[in-house]
Amino acid sequence: MAQQGPTAAQVWSDPAFATAWLGGDPDGARDLLALPRTIAAQLVAEEKPEPELVVDIASGAGKFLSVLLTAFPKARGVWTDVSETMLGQAREDLADFGDRVTFQVGDMQALRAAGLPEGVDVVLSSRASHHLDRAQLHAFYQEAAGLLAPDGWLVNLDHIGPEDVWDRRYRSVRKKHWAPRKPAPKHHHNYPLTSVEDHLDGYRAAGLTEVDVAWKAFYTCLFAGRRPQG
Repeated sequence: MAQQGPTAAQVWSDPAFATAWLGGDPDGARDLLALPRTIAAQLVAEEKPEPELVVDIASGAGKFLSVLLTAFPKARGVWTDVSETMLGQAREDLADFGDRVTFQVGDMQALRAAGLPEGVDVVLSSRASHHLDRAQLHAFYQEAAGLLAPDGWLVNLDHIGPEDVWDRRYRSVRKKHWAPRKPAPKHHHNYPLTSVEDHLDGYRAAGLTEVDVAWKAFYTCLFAGRRPQG
């Protein structure tokens, strides 16, 4: 049975929690997610060498969005997250992109209500959808895919729930490679976490037939899929 608790939006809207989480997020050479972010940009470039609009959902400080905007200097970005604390950090960290970035506060489970644009070339998300159960995850993918232009990309970099024995192994080995600056604060998840199959099923149910796991390390996956023409 899934563990229930406060919604992700409630948790991340707490300034104390968001600030503590930012303090523990690794950076520089310690950030194992730098590689899959770069892979995502390169995959997009294979089919869309000059995307015009990138939307990053539950963007946090904007690390993923920064990689895409650096890779595609003509692109505009839309940052969106439920947290006002994250908004303040993102404005600072993305300042070098100037007016290429628009900031919109909104909940990832209510994308239409957030007023996000349509006809988007790339929709990103990172380390957020693991707060959702399977039904919520599929609803998120449905809404996110609905924002895409034909041939648009939906890319999600997030944690999955492996079998218990593998979860234990992965967490043990991962600690040898990934050292947070501070211990991350405990927060709500729905357990068991959604699986690789849950994500792939969600992509396909949203009409994204070109979908794959583009990268995986331990219990973190880069899911990438494209909306077909027409």
